[in-house]
Amino acid sequence: MNETQSPTAASAAPTVRPSRGRGLEPLVPWIIAAIVTAGLYFGRSVLVPITLAILLSFLLAPIVAAFRRARLARTPAVVLALLLSLSAMVVTGAVIASQAATLTKDAPAYAERIAERVAKVRGDVQQHFGFLLKEKDGGGGDRAATRARLQGERAAAPKRGGGAVPVEIREAPMTAMQEVELIVLPALAPIETALIVLIVTIFILFQKEDLRDRLIRLMGTADLHRTTLALDDGAKRLSRYFLSQFIVNCGFGAIIWIGLFLLGVPSPGLWGILSGLLRFVPYVGVLIAAIGPLALAAAIDPGWGMLLSVGLLFVLVEPLIGYAIEPFLYGRSTGLSPVSVVVAALFWTWIWGPLGLVLAMPLTLMLVVLGRHIPAFAMFEILLGDRPALSPAETLYQRALAGHVDEAVDQADDLLEAMPLASYYDDVVLGALRLAAADRDRGVVEREAMHGVADTIMQVLASIDAHLARGVDEAGTAGCLCIPGRGPFDLVVASMTVSLLRRDNLAARLRPREDRAGSGSDDMMLDRADLVCLLGLFDARAARRIRPLFADVEARSGAGAVIIGVQRVAGDPSNEPGMIVHDDLAGVRAAAAAVLAGAGPVAVPV
Repeated sequence: MNETQSPTAASAAPTVRPSRGRGLEPLVPWIIAAIVTAGLYFGRSVLVPITLAILLSFLLAPIVAAFRRARLARTPAVVLALLLSLSAMVVTGAVIASQAATLTKDAPAYAERIAERVAKVRGDVQQHFGFLLKEKDGGGGDRAATRARLQGERAAAPKRGGGAVPVEIREAPMTAMQEVELIVLPALAPIETALIVLIVTIFILFQKEDLRDRLIRLMGTADLHRTTLALDDGAKRLSRYFLSQFIVNCGFGAIIWIGLFLLGVPSPGLWGILSGLLRFVPYVGVLIAAIGPLALAAAIDPGWGMLLSVGLLFVLVEPLIGYAIEPFLYGRSTGLSPVSVVVAALFWTWIWGPLGLVLAMPLTLMLVVLGRHIPAFAMFEILLGDRPALSPAETLYQRALAGHVDEAVDQADDLLEAMPLASYYDDVVLGALRLAAADRDRGVVEREAMHGVADTIMQVLASIDAHLARGVDEAGTAGCLCIPGRGPFDLVVASMTVSLLRRDNLAARLRPREDRAGSGSDDMMLDRADLVCLLGLFDARAARRIRPLFADVEARSGAGAVIIGVQRVAGDPSNEPGMIVHDDLAGVRAAAAAVLAGAGPVAVPV
């Protein structure tokens, strides 16, 4: 994207001083990440069952809580919740097994019909668009001629080793024990995983409070109240989300089951259950679930009616649930950025295979929730969450420092849709200027770069004024004269003050820096002004530097008061005797409006 850059900012950007090297310290996070990734990969046989147990406990926690509210003890509540989950798993497995067995019997016939349909479609494509294929291949007969020539050369070539006797090596037949091992051992792996998940889930549900207390002790007990509230809130949010998503996906699978049954697609229960399970996979899960029913529809119906009906079923049901039912149940956002969902799906699939793809969304959401409440996990909320990584003021400062005017204007347009102009000036622009001033005070940025930042922000203000101009004509009228100081950001502060006063239908004008003190035009503006605002980002040192200008303006103007600008550091109480520096533009605006409305001069503390 071509972006408009401020010439001053572009020339000043290289003056940012880089920090000195700190040896291997920057590599420590990467080393830790590599160790954790290796542990997740090589320990997947143990970590996958534990992760499934944790997610299952989150799913069953609301059910256990509901039984407890019905005055059941903990043990009966946990047992009933587990029996419900096991019953659902057994029923689901039985349906999948029966439907898959029925489908397997007719699978060869379906495969043959699909191959015939594909061949027919290919023939139709060649019939209607064959001229394109011929032009692309450079002639349809060239390949056939080349293939025939090569086959003739192979047939005419003399055979080597004509007297060799072929030898066939056959393996010894398997014993009964080997056949049992070949059948039983693969079936034991999922059963073993299911038993581990079940046992760990039971312990988590029974020892929920004890595990929470141990986690609090591990994180430290310095702020026990806050940590307890954070963990309870995070656990409740995760439980509600997982239960809501499980119910929604079950409903999606039931609708697909009923729809495919009415359309006459074989084994509708199998495809309905798979659709509900695959919907846990973000973005591509529903697409993968639709492949099987679409293929069967193409195999059964010689026409295109059933195929189009199945496709329309998925196209209508998924947006209805995704954009209407899910936002109603658990909000419009899962708290994850779209990029993080894709990256997390790729990462967990690489680490744990297809099961990692199913678990990617719940695991990522769990990490983000922990990051929002626990400082030790804050990096996950920053990297994976949907909240902005920088505050609005920090974002504006970064755009201005890089000279990206277009991005800064786009940010202003977005923010002004939700906040008034005065708040944007005080909270965002003034905040960005104070960040830049703090960097300048620390010596990490040269003064030339600050001029580039000010120039970029001035272009943003000009763009805002072009959209929000109120058309106040202050020529020939008495009003407020705003004089910028000598600092790089003082002109920005003065421009914002003029814009705010004009939006209040008050006459205000900005004295350009080109008009020197003592000139004829400057004296004329001072004579007409009812109020003079000496504006900029000031601290005690800057206020001392502008004291001569302050005294000169106060002596030569006919204004009832002279108001000084805003503080360089928010909340800094330091002021020069006889001058007051306001905390924000709202203070300058209120004082100026009071004077121009005839409330009398502003009291200036000594």
